[in-house]
Amino acid sequence: MGKRIIAVVMAAGLVAACSKKDAPAEAPAPSATQAKPHDEAVPHSHDGTAPHAHAAAQPHAHISPHGGLVESTQRGHMELVATRGGSYRVYLLDEDLNVRPVEGASGSVKVAKSGYPDVKLAPAGDHLAGQGPEHSDEHLTMVVTVVVGGKPEVARFAAHLEAHGHGPAGTSAPTMQAHDHTPLHGGIVAMSGETHLEVLSLRSGEVRVWVTDAFRRPVSLEGKKGTVEVAGTSAPLVPSGEFLTGRLPPAEGEREVTVRLPMPDDPEYFIGFLLTPVDAPKAPTTAAAKDGAVQEVTITVQGGYQPSEVTLKQGVPARLRFVRKDSGGCGDVLRIPDFSIQQPLPGLTETVVAFVPDKVGTFTFTCGMEMMKGTLVVR
Repeated sequence: MGKRIIAVVMAAGLVAACSKKDAPAEAPAPSATQAKPHDEAVPHSHDGTAPHAHAAAQPHAHISPHGGLVESTQRGHMELVATRGGSYRVYLLDEDLNVRPVEGASGSVKVAKSGYPDVKLAPAGDHLAGQGPEHSDEHLTMVVTVVVGGKPEVARFAAHLEAHGHGPAGTSAPTMQAHDHTPLHGGIVAMSGETHLEVLSLRSGEVRVWVTDAFRRPVSLEGKKGTVEVAGTSAPLVPSGEFLTGRLPPAEGEREVTVRLPMPDDPEYFIGFLLTPVDAPKAPTTAAAKDGAVQEVTITVQGGYQPSEVTLKQGVPARLRFVRKDSGGCGDVLRIPDFSIQQPLPGLTETVVAFVPDKVGTFTFTCGMEMMKGTLVVR
């Protein structure tokens, strides 16, 4: 089967397969013959062995506002973003993980590697930055010292260096951790290399597939085509807005669905799911919706939301245009819990969030860490 991967993901729970480098060393891979509970994913490779898997929303010691590693210090926290190319960004954070000023600060990074020079850090906006030689190692210990007002602040980091560090080079990573498998659309999540797929089955027979990168940001669906199959029936899988869609026969009960979709690292990739169909999102039923009325609001995201208060009419479809003017901070994810919305907001671009405000009241929308907040007033 070459590179083919077959994974069975149980609908009663969510666990997505990861490569061995992502799995904790103390959690050995289960035997392929070991019995599995119904709520556990059982991904299989072509040789029948079960690779490592981990659960969705795996807890972390600290939330990282900029996609790096966070350690506690005597005056709060320090965050390090280091890359394989030898670049370093250091953020000083308070107890609430808000950025502390670095004006007048200096610092250095000492890498536990023979012959590697100490890297000097200097203020660069809201953080300190430095550049050293590139690394060939994946795992390195680093000690960061920052001096502010003559007082040193020191933190030790055990860094795992991806090709671009803990986030895209030169930018801040999204609030969601790398390989966070939290469902964003109520479906089931699996992986192919660094790519994530979230699959949702509807009672109408429609199957929707969202494709995102390692940090759960949407990837381009242009030209992406595949198939979706069940019990010998196959349907094309084609782009439809923010997801791929295919139409299978209607179903009420759990059934095995196979998604075939070429991936960058595996042109013959396919994966199987045990999916329980759900109802489609409610369609607007108000007179305004039937007349094609829609309310649109543009919200600028740059260290906060502007405007921070938005007034909407109940029952009228809304299109909130979030325009990111930056690529840092914690604005990479939008959450509107009262309307079950969790939407990635990529930096330096516009993202449209469409929904129907079907209830009256005052509702909060926030970034992924709830450090930036706004209000929706529905009347």
